[in-house]
Amino acid sequence: MDPQTELRAALERFDETTSRLRGSYERLQGEVRELRRKLEDKDRELGDSRAERDRLAGYLEHLLESVPTGVVAVDPAGRISTLNRAAQEITGLGPLAVGAVFRDVFPFVEPPPEGTAGLEVLEDPGRGTVEIRRPDGERALLGLRVSPFRGEGGEVLGRVAVFQDVTRLKRLEEQESRNQRLVAMGEMAAGIAHEIRNPLGSLELFASHLVGELQGGPHEDLAGHVLKGIQNVSRITGNLLLFARKTEPRFQTVDLGGLAADALLYARSAAAAKRVQVQEELSACVVQGDPDLLRQVLLNLVLNAIQAVGEGGRIRVACRHADGEKPPLALVSVADDGPGVRPEARERIFDPFYTTRSGGIGLGLALVQRIVSAHGGWVSVGESGWGAGAEFLVGLPQAGAGGPP
Repeated sequence: MDPQTELRAALERFDETTSRLRGSYERLQGEVRELRRKLEDKDRELGDSRAERDRLAGYLEHLLESVPTGVVAVDPAGRISTLNRAAQEITGLGPLAVGAVFRDVFPFVEPPPEGTAGLEVLEDPGRGTVEIRRPDGERALLGLRVSPFRGEGGEVLGRVAVFQDVTRLKRLEEQESRNQRLVAMGEMAAGIAHEIRNPLGSLELFASHLVGELQGGPHEDLAGHVLKGIQNVSRITGNLLLFARKTEPRFQTVDLGGLAADALLYARSAAAAKRVQVQEELSACVVQGDPDLLRQVLLNLVLNAIQAVGEGGRIRVACRHADGEKPPLALVSVADDGPGVRPEARERIFDPFYTTRSGGIGLGLALVQRIVSAHGGWVSVGESGWGAGAEFLVGLPQAGAGGPP
């Protein structure tokens, strides 16, 4: 083969190879474009999925923060992983509590046993409630439910506690129970008092005549003791009738702080006789109420506190707003550093005729409860965080907060 023919054949083979390479390159470019398109589609899908996931996470977070129920979640080590806004408000814990050990920061009045994380102890469905102490020193009762948080394989990833503040509901239930007992005992007291009062009046008249007849004689003192005994029975009968009578306040705008100051003024001589130190923390707290009845309530509580403390003891009377309550309340606290009220007595201390004091007839606190109830409020007793004695707390709706007219 001559050189020209050979060169021509080589050029033809080169053109054929170049044509095949060009076709392969164009097919490769097409495949690259298709792969790029698929990759872009996948990126968009992933972006949409991520945005949807972020939107759902944000929705769940807003939902958790909006519910009025407290929610706390802990990990298997017992550290708080979730603490929603309601839980922070109910317990007084701040967002910095996230990451802390639950049993170390949750404000239990009675902490769970050592060696436990806390929530697993509360998982018992029969428990139902737990008592906490808020940063301001007040106690609150929480109705709660604890459940394990499980993963897809059934493994326990932690625990979740859902709770609400049921303190006010519990007080209302206790007050309603007391009211029912008061109605029954009031009817009984009224019947007894009416049966006794008429002959008692005659006995008192005869005894006073007898004292006059025996004046200067050897039996004058005996007649005087008889008259005093009859008068004491008459006073008790009068208290029974007062207790049995329906309490109907005459509502007007009054300042509880001013009424508390009046009560302290009236009790000044009783405090001075025992050298009792009185601490006042009174703010103006306006409510709708009967000033005479509310003054009687406060005077009764102050005198009880003075009687409870020893010689040279201390009492504190405070009046403040509780705007966080619903409805907003005016709170009056009468605390002492006396021996306190035994736990078994707290359930009955507002019952008529129940008394822990020698010589008492047990109607004072029953009347306090009845008057406060007639004003749409509540009264409770607990330990005094101030003086380790007792604290009586009276809550009344603030003026304009939906209380009695």
